Amino acid sequence: MTDVPFLADGPAPGADLSLFGRFTGSWALDCTEWEPDGSTTVRRGEWHFGYALGGHATTDVWILPGVEHGVSVRFPDPSAGPGAWRSTWIGPGRRRVHSFIATPTPDGIVLDGGDLRWTFSGLEPATFRWRNEARTPDGWRLQQTFHVWRV
Repeated sequence: MTDVPFLADGPAPGADLSLFGRFTGSWALDCTEWEPDGSTTVRRGEWHFGYALGGHATTDVWILPGVEHGVSVRFPDPSAGPGAWRSTWIGPGRRRVHSFIATPTPDGIVLDGGDLRWTFSGLEPATFRWRNEARTPDGWRLQQTFHVWRV
């Protein structure tokens, strides 16, 4: 049992949390932020994944020092579609909350938040990529990319 009731040691019996559970542990990342004019800023950050809420959900915290600390809670929800998960991200530094439906794809995981799309791709045991795109009248605009590796 963990000392923090929010966290769990693993999935609850019968809970399939493998979609996001595969990321459990600590990761380093390079975040590239893409401005509308095409200029970029790269920052080093970290991302920590684990289990939560009695083993019925996963949680993660990503940290970009001096910019943002964000937390997600994710859980499977078959009522949202086959293989679907609900995901909510909270970023107090920029005062944002985003809700998504996450689904597996042949290359990874796509989180659809309507006007926001987050994608996990290139999933390997020790590395993956993540991207954040916003809907515009002309399509999707890339806002951030993460290159992520296990530490």
